[in-house]
Amino acid sequence: MKFRSLFLSALCLLSVSCFISCSDDDDDDDDITSGILILNEGSYQGNNASSTAYNPKTGGITADLYYALNDKKLGDAGQDMITYGNRVYITVYGSSRLVKLDSLGRELKAITFSPADGQPRYMAAEDGKLYVTLWSGQVARIDTTDLTIEKYVTVGANPEQIVEENDKLYVANSGYGAGTTVSVINLGIFTVEKIITVVQNPNLIVEAAGDIYVLSYGNYGDIPYALQRLNVANGTCDNIAVATKMTAHGDIIYLVNSVTDWSVKPYVTTNNFFTYNAKTRKLNENSFLTLTGDAESLKTESIMMMEIDPYTGDIYIGTSDYTNTGDVYRFSRNGKLIKKFGSGGISPNNAVFFE
Repeated sequence: MKFRSLFLSALCLLSVSCFISCSDDDDDDDDITSGILILNEGSYQGNNASSTAYNPKTGGITADLYYALNDKKLGDAGQDMITYGNRVYITVYGSSRLVKLDSLGRELKAITFSPADGQPRYMAAEDGKLYVTLWSGQVARIDTTDLTIEKYVTVGANPEQIVEENDKLYVANSGYGAGTTVSVINLGIFTVEKIITVVQNPNLIVEAAGDIYVLSYGNYGDIPYALQRLNVANGTCDNIAVATKMTAHGDIIYLVNSVTDWSVKPYVTTNNFFTYNAKTRKLNENSFLTLTGDAESLKTESIMMMEIDPYTGDIYIGTSDYTNTGDVYRFSRNGKLIKKFGSGGISPNNAVFFE
């Protein structure tokens, strides 16, 4: 069964008639994404991580869907969320939890990582296995069926994002801000086969056009943020641009560089949005967003989330002041603002899309 039908069923269970049609009559409209689930990180130690459902066709919103369906809180500090095999997986950093949901949003299984494991960060999935980075300096291989932890492999300190490409896992090791490595794991034998040196404090990592790209945060001083392309064969990397956040869709990497002037009060942040074509290896410094009208505030807001709808190409930007309900800006693939709406929780940082 498609995610579309399952997502419809979940919302109908909640009797959200204004949110989305409970009929499958519009299944033939392949250009419309049926639903989007947004993860709100919440405030640290606030035990208020949450999920919000958004219907891009009707504009309907259901805040805290997880609580509505499961009658309990998601936990403290929602970190990452992915879909795999008609299931949704969420890591909850502050609560040391991994949660598995069915396509209706109902919890099927959850595990709590031990203090020795460390807190969970980011995930990748391949061949029935979930790979989770842990702040103990390990990656855990977990069976997606019952969430049994099968094996660990040691990488670098404080591993952050992880991505799979051609039967290898690439792990950004932030090293408490001092790390300078990406670990390459051979999935077949689940061991580290190579370590690649990158700019200090690697955090984000994506695949685009068959290559691996890493975004390092530097030292917040004389070593700037850096987008880099890995040359896996010889273990080197090429510096491309300065950016603070990224996401990838197809051959395009969407980037923003946020610069804050801390010398003035209130401080002022300036955001510049741009793209990199991984196929042609060309940087396009023109903004991929039209920042006029209601979207003009994105020039100075704190950017928490950049996600691309894989079915429509729509662009979703999430912002936060770390205290109040965040905002999500939905743009067309051409960068025109479609809708601005509240995320239903604090600090929207991730979204998954249902066909």
